[in-house]
Amino acid sequence: MNLQVDYAVQEAVTTAKDDPDDALGLAKKDATSKLLSIIFNKKNSLVAFVLFPSAIIAIYCFFIASGQYIFESRMIVRTIGVSEQFDTSETREGRSVIGGDSLTQDSYIVANYLRSPQIVKILDEQIGLRNFFLKESIDTLSRLRREASFEQLYKYWLGHVDTYVDGPSGIIIFTVRAFSPEDTVAISTAALAAADQMIDKISDKAKGDLVARGEGDVVTSLEAYRKALDDLRNYQNKTGILDPISSAKMLNTIIAKLTEEKLSLTVALKSLEAAKADDTARGRQLRRSIEALDEQITLRQNSLAGNNSTNETKLSSNLTEFSRLETRRIVTQALYESTVRNLDTAKSAALKRTTFMAVFSKSQVPEESEYPNRISEWLILTAGLFTLWVTATLVWMSIEDHRV
Repeated sequence: MNLQVDYAVQEAVTTAKDDPDDALGLAKKDATSKLLSIIFNKKNSLVAFVLFPSAIIAIYCFFIASGQYIFESRMIVRTIGVSEQFDTSETREGRSVIGGDSLTQDSYIVANYLRSPQIVKILDEQIGLRNFFLKESIDTLSRLRREASFEQLYKYWLGHVDTYVDGPSGIIIFTVRAFSPEDTVAISTAALAAADQMIDKISDKAKGDLVARGEGDVVTSLEAYRKALDDLRNYQNKTGILDPISSAKMLNTIIAKLTEEKLSLTVALKSLEAAKADDTARGRQLRRSIEALDEQITLRQNSLAGNNSTNETKLSSNLTEFSRLETRRIVTQALYESTVRNLDTAKSAALKRTTFMAVFSKSQVPEESEYPNRISEWLILTAGLFTLWVTATLVWMSIEDHRV
């Protein structure tokens, strides 16, 4: 392949000698090819596609492009009031040695918030964010369009901020790029204040939800406890027995005394029968007393066992329902007391627990613009144009060689 071949189109090998129209067409094609070969040769194309754009880029980078200043802040999100005590071992499971928890997840939440549409909306309302990027001193290519929509402002914001979270430590690095030192400081300060308010809002909501959930559990358990008490009280009023268990114990005591008394009278009667004196007035009285005692013992035994056909209260049939209601009362009371203790614990934890964002490093007000890097950007773009030109030239030369 001849590297000196121009971009002119090669003449055809055969001509149409007998056709004047073909001859005229070939002549026009030949003239056009010569004109193109003069205009689009390697030297002219190098100037047109590499040197001239490179000169324009150099003029823009060194004389027109507005300098952008960078302000960097380093911060961490901490939660204190949860793990105040630690064992003496070296394993702390990511907890801080000063009494708080280092929660990397919270750091990612803050980093994501600093690049969210919400913070753009807040900054635009509080400090007029778009006005910082609409100044006449900013070059046209770098300036935000005056009629830009919120979505365009958000995309512009993403191009001028950067966040990085160091996983092991949870440190957040937040950088803001603007067109004056004062603007970078103002934007960064407002953004960090908005992030701090967001953390406070989330923390307060979490504590409020914790307490509200505890209060809701207390109300629910209290209602259940009150209903159990009402059911038990209604049952007691209906049956007229405050405690069937105590009543049963009392009946057993009475039956035991009656049985003891009956036994005594039976012994006395047996003595009279042995003396052939059971038909006396004393013997007849003893028989009547023993029969009366049998009736009383049977009545109370039937009342206790639930076999009484009268309207008297049957303790055995009431004891099951009473036990169920009493057990329910005891359980609901225990649950209520447990929820009250949980509510006290939740309130104590809410008072102690605090999540906050601490900025521990701020760069000084920038004095020199760090962006754009004029020399490196000009060299990179020029090298890219030259690479494209060389590639296109080699491709074109290869095509021309195959057409010969």
